[in-house]
Amino acid sequence: MSVYGVHKFLKRAQRDDALCAAVMQDAGAALREFPLSDKERAALLAGDVLALNRMGVHGYLLQTLARRKLFGLTPEAYI
Repeated sequence: MSVYGVHKFLKRAQRDDALCAAVMQDAGAALREFPLSDKERAALLAGDVLALNRMGVHGYLLQTLARRKLFGLTPEAYI
């Protein structure tokens, strides 16, 4: 399974405030523009970092979710 779409989303989220705002407003709609599998989309929406990591998503990029407080994750909860 390729995690290209997840990596693409996370790289963009690192620097794109508008994308992060869109995720907080309507996460499902914001993710539609990225080439994600159903499992990847579900894991992102659930904030399931462990599942994403097991799929092969890079750990450094996963920290973006907590730093940007996306999908219910916070830096405190991520550690």
